[in-house]
Amino acid sequence: MKKIAILVPEMGIMQTIADPQQLFEEVNRYLISIGKSPWFDVQLVGVKKKVLLNNGAFAVHTHKLLQEVKKPDLIFIPATCGDFSLAIKKNQALISWIVDQYDKGAEIASLCSGTFLLASTGLLSGKKCSTHWGVHNEFRQMYPDVELMEGNVITEEKRIYSSGGAHSYWNLMLYLPIWRSEERRVGKECRS
Repeated sequence: MKKIAILVPEMGIMQTIADPQQLFEEVNRYLISIGKSPWFDVQLVGVKKKVLLNNGAFAVHTHKLLQEVKKPDLIFIPATCGDFSLAIKKNQALISWIVDQYDKGAEIASLCSGTFLLASTGLLSGKKCSTHWGVHNEFRQMYPDVELMEGNVITEEKRIYSSGGAHSYWNLMLYLPIWRSEERRVGKECRS
C-alpha cells in the first residue's frame, strides 16, 4: 500500500487539499467494492491538528502531525494564496520536513502555486517546474535559480512533480507514476 501525505499548510487553498484526498479515497472505495485491497493510505498531515483556511471559513483537521508520519511514498504540497513570502514564513516547519522526506526517498508533487513552498526548500534549485500562469513573474523574482516552464501543465524532474495553474493539478494526479506501480502489482485483476 502506498503512503500518501497531503500537507495542510497555513494559507492553503482548500480545493488543493480536498481534491487529492477525494481522488485517492475514491480509488480505494472502488477497489474495496470489487473485492480488492485498497492501494493507498491517505493522510492529511500538518504542524497542528486543526488548520484554519480562508480567514477561518474552513477548518481542516489533520490525521497526523509531521512527527507522526513515517516514510511516505508521495507528498502533496497544496497551493497557497495571498502573500507567498508570508505563506513560506508561516510554513517553515513543513519546509524542513519536506526536504528530510525527499532525502529518504519520497516523491514530491506540488499543486499550482504550491511550487512556492516547494522552491523554498531548495529542492527545485537548478530544476524545472510549472506553476499558475498568474504568478510567473513573482515566482521568477523569488526563485531565479529555478527554470519555470511556462505553459507546461505538468513538469517532472528527479522525483519532483509540479502542475500549472487552476485545476490542471488533476492532470498531474492522474499522471503520477504511483498509478502505474500499483497497476503492475495488481495486474490484470483490475481490468476484469
